[in-house]
Amino acid sequence: MNSARDKGVWRECRALSQCLLPLIDQDPWRRDRRHDEFRERGLGVPEGERLLGTFAALTMHTVSLDSAVAGRPANVEALHATPLHTVAQTLMNKRDHELLAAAPTHADDDAEERDLATLRLLTYRTGHAAHVFAYLGSQVRATFDTLAGRSRTTTATCGDLRRWASQAKRLP
Repeated sequence: MNSARDKGVWRECRALSQCLLPLIDQDPWRRDRRHDEFRERGLGVPEGERLLGTFAALTMHTVSLDSAVAGRPANVEALHATPLHTVAQTLMNKRDHELLAAAPTHADDDAEERDLATLRLLTYRTGHAAHVFAYLGSQVRATFDTLAGRSRTTTATCGDLRRWASQAKRLP
């Protein structure tokens, strides 16, 4: 895959992932419950929300890279055509290391690099901390499924996610 195109896809995955929580929080109780669950797992709220966003971006990027391996286009347009349920299902079908393989080789900034490193480290943790990666994955999957379920169309896509985020003024 062309690295410039891949970087564009990664940036779109990051942009969309940063819109997920504001969109899901249209039900105010979801934010309060999520914050309580972060605290129960020893995560600060800002850290937990950043990690959720990074995990969601990795998941979308995994779908894009899988498309490239299968010989289909792996560009922003193809990402936008991807159903949200497909992104959610990817979390059920991939192992931790397969998701992490979709991480870019170079992060755009220090915060992104720190979050990617944290997710990598979580896969090696044992005990209570080992459950944090699984928890984040389940939350990302539930978020994509919930947003897909809210759609008035039969198959909500990542392009719909972009449109909803634009309408909510969550994108530049």
